Amino acid sequence: MEFPLVSIIVPMYNTAGCIARCVKSICAQTYKSIEILLLNDGSTDDTLAVCRALAASDHRIALVDKTNTGAADTRNQGIALAHGKYIQFVDSDDWLAPDFTEKLVSAAEAHTADLVIAPFWMVYPENYVEHIRPWEKALQHVLQRNPPRTRAYGYLPAGVYTGQEYAKHLIQKPNTFYYGSPCNKLYRRDLLRKHSLHFRKELFAEDQLFNTEYLRYVRTAVSIPDIGYYYLQNSQSVSHSRVTTADILSLRRRVMLLYRDIYTELGIYPETRAAILRSPFGENEFTLPPLDTPQTHCCKL
Repeated sequence: MEFPLVSIIVPMYNTAGCIARCVKSICAQTYKSIEILLLNDGSTDDTLAVCRALAASDHRIALVDKTNTGAADTRNQGIALAHGKYIQFVDSDDWLAPDFTEKLVSAAEAHTADLVIAPFWMVYPENYVEHIRPWEKALQHVLQRNPPRTRAYGYLPAGVYTGQEYAKHLIQKPNTFYYGSPCNKLYRRDLLRKHSLHFRKELFAEDQLFNTEYLRYVRTAVSIPDIGYYYLQNSQSVSHSRVTTADILSLRRRVMLLYRDIYTELGIYPETRAAILRSPFGENEFTLPPLDTPQTHCCKL
C-alpha cells in the first residue's frame, strides 16, 4: 500500500503528568508516515516543557504554544495546520496501541473510506470517583451502572457501510462515546476543509456535534474490529463535574433536531424517525454492556 500522511492532533492543557505517555505511544506507531501536532492550550503547569523535550526527540512533532481558548478551538487550529490526507485525534491523557494508526489507514485506503471507526478501551483509574446525577441515582437499580474497571466498547460490527447504513446504526446508540468521540476514528482532511467542518465551542458534547455534522459527507464508512485506543476516564472533567441534567437535555434536543435535518437529507428520515425522537434519552457506555472481549490485553494503570 502507499503511505499517505496522517496528521495526529493532540490538544493539551495541564497534562504534564501524562502527556509523555500519550506522545510516546504515537511516536511508537508502526505506521511511520505521520505528523504529530501538539497544541499547548495555555497550560500553567510543566506541559510545555515536557513537550519541548519530546519534540526535540522526534522530527515528526510540531509543537504549538497558544493562549488558552478551549479544546474545541485548539482542535480547529490543529485541523488548519494539518497537511495529511487523513486526520486522527488523540486526547492528551489517552494513549494508542502500536498498530492503531496502521489499522485505521489500511482500512481507509482499501475501501476509499470517508470514515473509519474502531472499538476502544475505556480505562478507569483505581481512584476514579464517578459523579452520579440525582436522576441517575434514583434509577441506578434499573441502569445497573458498570463498576470502575477497564472495558472494551464497540457497537458496529466490522464491515464496510454506505453512509446511510452507517447512519442507521449510529442512531440506535447516538449518545455513546463510540459514535460521538473523534478519538477512535480516522477522517479525511479534504472533507473537513471543503465543508468547513469544525468543533463548536460548547460546555460539553462538541465532539458529538462534530461527528453528527460529518455524517452529511460520509459515503463509505468502515468499521474495524481492532481495539487500539485507550480512553482514560477523568472524574474531574467538565462532562463529569460541571454539566447538569438540564444542560444534557438541552444539548440532546439540539442534536435531535440536527439528526432530523441530516437524516432527511440522506433520505432515511421516515424509517429512523422513531429512533431520532428517542435519541435524547439514549444511554451511553456507563449504562450499556461492554464488548465480550478478554481483558488480558488491556493496560492497567
